Amino acid sequence: MCRRFFMKSVIALLILSPILLYTWFQPSVERTIQYRDQLLQKQAYELAHLSSLEGRLTPEIQEAVLSKLESLYFNRSKVKITGPNTTINRGGLITVTLRYPQGRTEIFDLFGRAAERDYFYPVQIMSEYVDGQS
Repeated sequence: MCRRFFMKSVIALLILSPILLYTWFQPSVERTIQYRDQLLQKQAYELAHLSSLEGRLTPEIQEAVLSKLESLYFNRSKVKITGPNTTINRGGLITVTLRYPQGRTEIFDLFGRAAERDYFYPVQIMSEYVDGQS
């Protein structure tokens, strides 16, 4: 009798284990995704602000943002930053983008829908650069 109850419990645990694992660990994965999103979004806006002051996306600005992200444990080689190389005077629009691979967002890919995506932040800001002033 006791052995039979034990076997039923083991079988029930095996059947329920994927649900339990998903319930325990998926919230922490989603929280990590949310925190990464907030950090990258903040860096994208900082990138846009610094670019607006210079009138373009300079290598120094790119290096500063990449160093900051690297200090926050992001893989530097996977960060893609784009923006204008030519100077845009005050009043013109500057568009900069920051892209980083998101990775898997689900613990189990039960239905084949857990495709990898990128964090993508296009930011458009007005240039504050005045020619002749430093």
